[in-house]
Amino acid sequence: MNSLEGVGKAVAILRDRKVAFALLHCTNIYPTPPQLVRLGAMSAMAQAFPDAIIGLSDHTLTNATCLGAVALGASILERHFTDSRERPGPDIVCSMTPDELHQLIEWSRDIHTARGGRKEPLPEEQATIDFAYASVVSISDIEAGSTFSKDNIWVKRPGTGEILAEDFPALLGRRARRMIRRDEQIAWADVE
Repeated sequence: MNSLEGVGKAVAILRDRKVAFALLHCTNIYPTPPQLVRLGAMSAMAQAFPDAIIGLSDHTLTNATCLGAVALGASILERHFTDSRERPGPDIVCSMTPDELHQLIEWSRDIHTARGGRKEPLPEEQATIDFAYASVVSISDIEAGSTFSKDNIWVKRPGTGEILAEDFPALLGRRARRMIRRDEQIAWADVE
């Protein structure tokens, strides 16, 4: 029920008094339909207050929104809790049960652990890379001095050869330095 400007006023007071704080985005509707959650607002608070711990106070009917918030950087999650949805009260409908709480804890830990990283191959992926990538191989016997063409070379798994599939076009039209038997991986030393 606030704007970034309003949150900023509260943050200024807390900073001035050196009080530790966290900021939780919340839509105060019971229950909150997903289209009114606005996880982008939580992200906007994180950008506006980069030194703050950011989270979500959630009033939706499932854990989905909280899990999405974790993926976007939330460090704190708040949901209402009940031991039974049979109890009376305005927030019981959006309160999680013990099983849902257990799921939220486990799944949010997994998502938090999965956040971050860079787009690059992992050492742990090497065995799969070797299997899944393709190397340039001969598909027929090639005499020394013969020209490499689509009739005598192709790409096949595994990708353990020196010349990977992406370099296949660079070999076309070049000549074999030595006799190459069918189904041999080709190395750069084999190319004139």
